[in-house]
Amino acid sequence: MNDLSSAAARARLVVNVEMDDRTVLFPDGKFLTHVAIAEDAGGGIRLDGVFLFNESRTEATIASVEPEDARELGRALLEAVFQGRTQHVLSETARIAVVFNPNGFVLRFGEERALRELFIASPAIVRLAQGVLRMVDRVCALPPH
Repeated sequence: MNDLSSAAARARLVVNVEMDDRTVLFPDGKFLTHVAIAEDAGGGIRLDGVFLFNESRTEATIASVEPEDARELGRALLEAVFQGRTQHVLSETARIAVVFNPNGFVLRFGEERALRELFIASPAIVRLAQGVLRMVDRVCALPPH
């Protein structure tokens, strides 16, 4: 396998994380069936919503983060579950809050007008953490010889 074919094979992986019927993306009010996690063209990690309905053709991208921020996001998701409190991922390129609530979580990506909020329940948030960390592992893997 040459460098081009291995890069193409690597770029095709999309981790589809199943959500439940309590997963909603705002400000658009779209219910999600899955979150698709993939490597973006710039080497970052992109989270896209797979909507139950989308006649208004809302952009599917929830967030795009650098691999180190994605690793911190995966950890923050798990810490929010296990510690039962709000967590933050703050860097020069990321502004993410994982807000703990008794009935679930709200993931806030960005700020002000660019704010995207993902309402998500406990079982789905653990699956999301696993998917994010799986993609981080893939993106950060050393290339084969």
